[in-house]
Formats: sequence, structure tokens, C-alpha cells
Amino acid sequence: MTQNLKAISKIICDAYNVPIVILNNKNNLISSYGDQVKHPLFHSIEEFIRRLIQPEDQQNLPLIRKTNYLETFIVFHLSSIETIIIGPFSSYEVTESMVYGISEDLQISSAYQEELFLYYSQLEWLNQKRILSLCCLTYYLICQEPLEEELVKSQMKNSEKSEATHFEQLLRNRRLDASFHMDYGVEQKIWQCVKEGDKEELQQHLDTIKIEGVGLLSKKSHLRNIKNQTIISIALATRAAIDGGLYPEIAYTMSDVSIQKVEETSELQKVELIGNDFLFSLVDRMNENRENNHSKAVQVCKNYIFNHIFGQISIKDLADMVHLNPVYLSQLFKKETNKPLGKYIQDEKIKEAQKLLIHSEHSVADICMLLQFNDQSYFSSMFKKYTGLTPNQYRRNPAVR
Repeated sequence: MTQNLKAISKIICDAYNVPIVILNNKNNLISSYGDQVKHPLFHSIEEFIRRLIQPEDQQNLPLIRKTNYLETFIVFHLSSIETIIIGPFSSYEVTESMVYGISEDLQISSAYQEELFLYYSQLEWLNQKRILSLCCLTYYLICQEPLEEELVKSQMKNSEKSEATHFEQLLRNRRLDASFHMDYGVEQKIWQCVKEGDKEELQQHLDTIKIEGVGLLSKKSHLRNIKNQTIISIALATRAAIDGGLYPEIAYTMSDVSIQKVEETSELQKVELIGNDFLFSLVDRMNENRENNHSKAVQVCKNYIFNHIFGQISIKDLADMVHLNPVYLSQLFKKETNKPLGKYIQDEKIKEAQKLLIHSEHSVADICMLLQFNDQSYFSSMFKKYTGLTPNQYRRNPAVR
């Protein structure tokens, strides 16, 4: 078996460009194939690999292992005689911010961050489909019979079976104690207020909600529980605002910023304030930017213009996107917004220029280029026509703007 296993390992290594090691029944290294990528936090391959093997591992079936370090491996125990381990590889690109997050989560010294990033950059990327095909191919080459993908998937689910018993017990206890979650209708009214942009009704409704019944999302930490509740609230409110007409990119960006604030604080009161502030800020922003009762074509155009304000935007491109004649689209847009489509695009670019003049250090020339105005004189002329001031006057006179 060992000689065949070595040949098979070399074939798999060459085909998928992933490292492979073979261990004996005492978990000692017999042979290795491919470029072994050294993990900066482990002294040897053996130390690195042994953490993947568990006493209860199933035999004669490829097991997919994912580590806290965002690596993926395939562990294949062959009748307690030998073990083949394929990996490490990654399911996606690991960015610098993710490396920083891992270092924070696992309390890894910042001195290792550069080495960790280099380590991840050397890993092969395999998506879920290729990982499953690699499992099936390995099994077929070793066992000389096909393996159904569902068997591979099922072994990942086995560890979750015990959760069903725990769930039923928890549900039974809640019913016995009459300790129920928040009424669904009460919760839905929050999102309805957000969707409709009704700030006053939202405040009144939140004042009537009792903290009991919001659920328990962390048994080990009350702070973590409240953070989880707040993050879920932010996510649901975000989607309600989008349903109500807020540009998705505005809603998602506001959501990202608020969730980051939640994660960065360790003060319970501040978490709750962030959650409430997000709801009301979302309503305010939605009332400023909502789509009203525009047709689908006009909504799509306005959202595209918002997302691509720094690019070249033509009426023809917009018409092609919504499958309408450019003349008809222009007429429809003016009918619903009381503004010609071309002028709307120009006005939105001028509005963005106003923000850049206030909130950035970009020169007028840079802003002109960013917003795809080919002529600075023309840009300044249009800006003055819209605001009554030249760009430089607008920047120097905060009281006027």
C-alpha cells in the first residue's frame, strides 16, 4: 500500500498543486510531496500536522478539516495503518485585515503578522466544489471505487446531530416556564417603522419593548450576547431600509460602520447606544434618499448613478441596462422626477463635488477628474450654476454652504 500511496500522492500533488504528507500509525512522518509551506507559529511539520488528528476520527473516508487559522486540510485514515494529509490550502484569499483579525482573536503577537500574511499568500485556493472533487478523486485512486459527495458532506454534519437534542430540551423548558421570545408582530413593527421612515412611531414603539424575550445568544458573556443582538438588529434594519427605498450601498455601508463600532467597544451602554443611534440615523438617511414611488427602471438608474458617480455615465448605457429606448427612458425619468436624466446625472456629480470640497483635501482639479468632467472651466461653471459659488468660494465659506 505504501508504494501505491506514494505514487497516488504525487499525482494528486501535481494535479492540485497542494502539499501532501503521509504518516504511519504513530503519526510519524513517512514522506511528503510538494512545497511544504512552513507555518510561522509551528516549529515542525509534525507539530503542525498532528493538531488535525482526533481520536474519534472516522476511518477510510476523507475528512475535511478547517482550522482557526483559516486553513483547510483533507485527512484520510487508511484502516489505522497510514494517514494521508492533503494541505494546507485555502477556500478564499486571506487579506491583511483578516490576518490582523486572526491575530486579535488568537492573541498572536503582532511580530508574526507579516510572516502570517506571507504564509497565506503561498496557499493554493480551492473552492468548495474542487475540495469535494479532490476528496472523491483521492478516495477513488486509493480504494478503487467511487465515493458519493454526500458522504463527504455528511461527515461534516455528524458533529451537529447532538444539537437537535439540546434544541428540543431548550424549547421544552421555554414552553414549561412560559418564557417566550419577543412577539413576532412586535419585532416586525420595528422594521416597518424603519421601512416607512417613521421616526416618531419608531421611538414610541421602542419605548414599549421589554428587554425580556430578546433571546440569549451567548451563555458565557452578557456583553457578547448584547453585541450579537445589536448586530442582528442592525442587519435586519438595513434590509428594511432597502425595502423602503434607501440606496443599498448607503444602507450596507452604514451597517458596516455601526457593526465595526459595536465590535470595537467593551462598554455595554455604548453598544446599546450604537444600536439605537443606527436605527434613527438610518431613518433620517432614508428619508433624504428614498426612491418614493418610482418605476423599477427609474429606481435602477438612480441606484446605478449613485454607485458609479465617479465613472462615465451615459443615457445610452442606462437605457441598455434597463432594456428601454434612450429617448423613452429620458421621458420616463423626467415624468417621474421632474428633472431630465442628463441634468440629474450632472446634479448628482455636483452634489458629490460639494461633499469632496467639504470633507477632503482634494484640489478642485482632482475633484474635476474624479467626477469625469473633461474640462475644469466647464466643471466650475456648472458648479457655480448649481450652488451660486465657484468651487473655491464654496470651500472657503462654510457659513454660506
